[in-house]
Amino acid sequence: MNWEATAAVAELLAAVGVIVSLVYLAMQIRQNTRTERARAFQEIFSGSASFADQIFSPQNIDLIISGMRDFKELSGGDKLRFDNMMLGYFNAVEATIFSRNAFLLGDETLENCAHLLQTRMLPYAGVRDWWDEAKAIFAPETRAWIDQQISETDPNSDFLGIR
Repeated sequence: MNWEATAAVAELLAAVGVIVSLVYLAMQIRQNTRTERARAFQEIFSGSASFADQIFSPQNIDLIISGMRDFKELSGGDKLRFDNMMLGYFNAVEATIFSRNAFLLGDETLENCAHLLQTRMLPYAGVRDWWDEAKAIFAPETRAWIDQQISETDPNSDFLGIR
């Protein structure tokens, strides 16, 4: 029996085994990435839907409109309720930013978020005033991104017709 030939065959089989293992691992990573992307999107979507249910409920709509117009003029209790609702929304925005930066969401999702902010929230002085007071609790990259969106927003836009 030729031990050199046997050793060469064993090395070849080991190399093939390593390659098969690496291909399998790559497939598993790809599948896991798809799953995590879907989960991130679903969690952000669920949070946004929950926010929409809360913000547009009959008992909150007048408060939201008043706060969007002039946050500073809200009474203590109303200011607290408005703040809580805005925190819920902006936390979802922050999750979107972080998920995008972790490559769990695509650029298009963040662009859609920017468009939503620029047309539905940031044109209104009350939201911008709230942001000025609340932004310190958000991560620096979130603050920078939202401040950028504010600079690109037309403050005279009234998509919602609430001015």
